Amino acid sequence: MNWKRFVMGLVVAVPFFVPARAGSFGVYGSYWNSDQADSSWGGGGKVGFTFVKFLELEFHGTYYPSFTTDVAGQAVDVKAKPLDGGLRVNLLPSGPINPFVGAGVSYYFLSTDQGSVDNKTGIYGQAGLDLGSGHSRFFVEALWRKMDTHISLSSFRRHATLDGFAANAGVVWRWGS
Repeated sequence: MNWKRFVMGLVVAVPFFVPARAGSFGVYGSYWNSDQADSSWGGGGKVGFTFVKFLELEFHGTYYPSFTTDVAGQAVDVKAKPLDGGLRVNLLPSGPINPFVGAGVSYYFLSTDQGSVDNKTGIYGQAGLDLGSGHSRFFVEALWRKMDTHISLSSFRRHATLDGFAANAGVVWRWGS
């Protein structure tokens, strides 16, 4: 349990040690359609730190309240809270339309009211658009999430692959130059 607190503390502390000249903060709605579970709607927030004009260190936190999967014929509802950290390349950062691509790692906090589920790490890739001018902008992004876990129910244990497409859309506020 102590390593989870360490990881959470590190995720919270890293932004305060980053010598960024500019950054962003945003909120969004999210959708995730995984391979071996139903899709889920959720929401989240993100923060980014720009080091050079085209490169941004970005952290996301999202909450998905309801994935339903099957374990030994029984429907099991899983809640997922992925914390993502990665690098994003802004292709036209000064333009009214800024396409971007990125990739990173995720830590998934998973829970269920029935049985148990293992927290796991995973990876993601993203592509999207920032739209607007000034400090307030609208964004849309598509992500591919890759994550495998184990779900246990009584004496049954199932390997679950929750890989899949995710999409985020929201508002981002930028500061700095």
